[in-house]
Amino acid sequence: MSICVTATPRQFLEDVLFGANNEVISIKNKDSSPLARVMRGMILSSINGAPVGRADDEQRNRRNMGGELLLLFVPGASEEPDEFDLNSGDDEDSNFHQQKVSIGVANHEDVSTFPRSTDVLLDAAEKAGPGKCIIIMSEGVNPGYAIGVSAERASCTVLYINAVARLKTRQSLAQTAEIFTKSLQKGLWIYIEQATKSISLLRKLAECITEAQLEGTIHSKARVFLMCEPHPHFPEALLKGSVTLRSTLRCDDGEVYLDNDLLESRVGNSVVRGAAQPAVDAMPDIKGGRRRVKISHEVSIVPLEKNTFLELSQSANPALERETATGEGITRFAKYIFSANEKFISLCKVKEGRYAVGTTGGYVLILDVDGLPLIQFRPHKACVWDVAFASPYDFATACEDWTSSIFNYSLAGQEVSATSVLSLHGDVFAVTYANPEDPQSAVLSGGLPASVYVLHSDRQTSSLIPVGVSTQAMRSTQRGYALIGGGNGACSLIDPVSCSVLETTTRHQRKVPAVASFGSMAVTGGFDKMLRVWDVRSSLRMVNERAMAEVITAVSISDKYVAACSGSDLIVWDLRRLGTPLATKQRAWKDLTRGLIIDEDVVITASADGVARFWSVGAMGNV
Repeated sequence: MSICVTATPRQFLEDVLFGANNEVISIKNKDSSPLARVMRGMILSSINGAPVGRADDEQRNRRNMGGELLLLFVPGASEEPDEFDLNSGDDEDSNFHQQKVSIGVANHEDVSTFPRSTDVLLDAAEKAGPGKCIIIMSEGVNPGYAIGVSAERASCTVLYINAVARLKTRQSLAQTAEIFTKSLQKGLWIYIEQATKSISLLRKLAECITEAQLEGTIHSKARVFLMCEPHPHFPEALLKGSVTLRSTLRCDDGEVYLDNDLLESRVGNSVVRGAAQPAVDAMPDIKGGRRRVKISHEVSIVPLEKNTFLELSQSANPALERETATGEGITRFAKYIFSANEKFISLCKVKEGRYAVGTTGGYVLILDVDGLPLIQFRPHKACVWDVAFASPYDFATACEDWTSSIFNYSLAGQEVSATSVLSLHGDVFAVTYANPEDPQSAVLSGGLPASVYVLHSDRQTSSLIPVGVSTQAMRSTQRGYALIGGGNGACSLIDPVSCSVLETTTRHQRKVPAVASFGSMAVTGGFDKMLRVWDVRSSLRMVNERAMAEVITAVSISDKYVAACSGSDLIVWDLRRLGTPLATKQRAWKDLTRGLIIDEDVVITASADGVARFWSVGAMGNV
């Protein structure tokens, strides 16, 4: 468990001794120090939200400063495992390092020297002209968000195409060519992700552009953006008149918050500072107004000499098959690691091909279906237990800092704003929109308090629904209800409109940290090692159940599949036949996995070992 501590610079200097890798060696003044809760072997991860270089240097640099420091300590490798520690000790990912393409461009240490990526993209679009290509060499990132922002500024619409996903849909090249032609005529920006994964698609694109040029039917606003790797068979026709850019992930070392007080729970801070703790079921504080949160990591796009792309393409070998790990009926085709000290705690779908991960350090990362980061925010200074998106630009978080917050990412302003913050009276473990497709719908939050809090659509008023148990997990259902997994095994169906509990079942005997729903069906999984499927159209009617070998920490359900993370295993079943699994991957990760999503035939997991993994089920693994 991560620990967030408030201490003075003097206490930080005198009360804790650090060793290698910022590991805590000892804590002094155990009886009186605010650092008394920190355990030996824990690692100092951040100070006031900023990542730590060397802890002992930070102690010396801050010893004469005033005020207080917010210190985040995360579990170290030597910490004793708790009931959530499901370390398999045998994960092939343990020595995995993400590959980056080196293209011989000087590394800029000062991020202030970088131009804004949107300005670079707009300038490239202007230079390229109608129907021409902007080729973006991507170093382990996806520039999709930056392209979306640029299109917004240019009053253009983006057509997104993923070359790999298109192959899976079995869409013919003739059908795709028709889409290309219409997009060029209407003035759309065509953006193809992983473009060089399908050279036949690029050749068809080149034919469509050439034909439209001859007929004079290309709209003045039409542009083509290609996310590429060097490839020896890249069509020469697409290089004519093109502009080449380089895309990398830029890290901003600035402060996380522009308004530090907004996202900290006033109740939580008062308790940390020694004030009397209020009743856990008291009504929450609500803070409104648009307060900005800095984007901590974003894609950096800079111009690149076209000759560089040509030279690399001429010498490049065709892309090898992606590294995979297979199990019975399931194949891992991509994975992503953010930081050695960050654990992935929560996971949700943003839209098709886009997924959000919450981390122990307060980050929310947006990844694409190939495991590439698009953009990364740091809206909190503590663990993000849960995250829910109602649109690609509107999301809510449940956090260890005792807050449930609602955010909006403005394309035009290119900033994240916290529009509402609900301060509860304990850790917030779960959050969901009453309607997952409506950013204005009520937001439900739950955690250690034995009640669920409903922040209504006006974002000014809230209601409290007593459920008699802590909320471990929560998901909205088809009719706008919410299904809750409780800390003692009780599962409840609640109505946020009438603010009442519709039904409660006690079939689970231990806590239920795993809840998911799709259409009229829902699935729950608990520490009693039981997986249960429910019909939730009007009540909680159990339709199937299955005993598992280990505790269940995550579940997901779709129109075709049910999936569960049980111990260190990933299991997928046909929704209609829960008897025999369709696919199993044993020892799929270390520690626990709390994040699990099924999206068509792709399964995504986000684990406490700090790895997000992307799996394909059945025949999809051969694509």
